Amino acid sequence: MRLRTITILFVLAVGLASQAWAEDKNKILQQKNELERLQQDVAEGQRRLDSLQSAQRDVQGRISEYDQKISSDRQVIRRLNRQLDKVKSDIAVGDSVLAFRQQLYDRRHRRYLGNIRHFYMAAQSPDRAITADPNDELDLQRQVVYLTALSGYESAGIADASELLDESLTELDEMSGRRKMIRGLKKERETSFSLDKSQKERQEKSLQQLRRKSMVEADRVLMLKQAAEEMAAIIARLEEQRTKDALEAAPSTGESVFAGMKGHLKSPYRGKVIEGFGHHVDEVTRLKSFAPGITIQGKAGRSVYAVASGKVAYAGSLRGYGNFVIINHDRQYYTTYAGLGEILVSENQFLQARAKLGTSADDGIIKFEIRKGREPLDPVTWIAIESL
Repeated sequence: MRLRTITILFVLAVGLASQAWAEDKNKILQQKNELERLQQDVAEGQRRLDSLQSAQRDVQGRISEYDQKISSDRQVIRRLNRQLDKVKSDIAVGDSVLAFRQQLYDRRHRRYLGNIRHFYMAAQSPDRAITADPNDELDLQRQVVYLTALSGYESAGIADASELLDESLTELDEMSGRRKMIRGLKKERETSFSLDKSQKERQEKSLQQLRRKSMVEADRVLMLKQAAEEMAAIIARLEEQRTKDALEAAPSTGESVFAGMKGHLKSPYRGKVIEGFGHHVDEVTRLKSFAPGITIQGKAGRSVYAVASGKVAYAGSLRGYGNFVIINHDRQYYTTYAGLGEILVSENQFLQARAKLGTSADDGIIKFEIRKGREPLDPVTWIAIESL
């Protein structure tokens, strides 16, 4: 329940308190005006709810876009992984082929060098340089021709093996470059995937917040409608009792004792102020609202006290708003205590300052308000801060 809704509670309670001092029909007309304001609050709450629902649709649209991008990135990453595995396999095969061709080149090169050495030794042998037998010289010439042809053949084999070796090295360089490119693309996609996933998670958190706010706002709108019904019933009751309490309920016009306590009142509840008096802007919807009091966060079951002496103008609950108490001080100032888990006082009971009104509810939140007539005042300027 927002602090601004305490205005409604105060109006209802003052309406009940006015049973003791209403003089004429003008008081009833004022309550009817408050009913109209309550109905306006219902319309405003509906607009806030529509705004929250619109924001939810926008966030859901963004989440859907991120889902599509994440799905696309996941598919691309899988495809790049397959391509990377294929390139790795090709590189492994290429390494094997390169090793085989390197061995082939080495064998042919060694054989070529061996043939050259034999050729050289045969051609330069001093025993066969000059011979009396023509057949020996002919054999020598044939051997030289054979070794020459063999060397040429082996030289061609070396050239072929060298070409194959260079081809394998080129293919491996190309595959290594492709592997580097695929890894780069994969890294880019993985980065995009991580960023989109992070953005989606943030949007999902925002959507959860919007849904919670929508639920709270929907409940508030429903409670406002119910409060309007309660207001109508209260007005009817005021009409019946207006004449009964006219003499007793004449408002005081003398000097207020309560006014002299400004800045020296002790806090009604021990805790931390988590929402102050005045205008506020919702962080999600950017809608403005006005808090006519302060919200104090304490512990469940902690005592709540009257800040000054006065008469209980209202003690009870309003459907949807829970338990609250309003105290009339000098018939000029009023203090409101909302969010009570238990009420220990009753209407028309006179209380001394620091009398226990009740205890806080399970959430430990108490909403406190001070008014002069219908004018909301900032409680922080009235309460001694050290007493919080």
